[in-house]
Amino acid sequence: MIFCYYTGMGVVPTSSYKIDRKKAEDITIRFLQQHYNVINVKKISNENNVWVVRADVSSFGEATREVSINAKTGKIISWQ
Repeated sequence: MIFCYYTGMGVVPTSSYKIDRKKAEDITIRFLQQHYNVINVKKISNENNVWVVRADVSSFGEATREVSINAKTGKIISWQ
């Protein structure tokens, strides 16, 4: 079975990504746990071969953080 993601550029088979949705979520949680308490992952999307993961975190109040991960290498591109 082949899964596909729909992007603005059309359908992209997940087999073209080395990092799948679950792995992107795991990378985000492990990264954010270095700085915050992760409450939950709100949204995961793929935009032009970049996983964008939004998560609720808590440190001294609740906030949402966004982590961008290269879908081919698994490297964190940016976070805010």
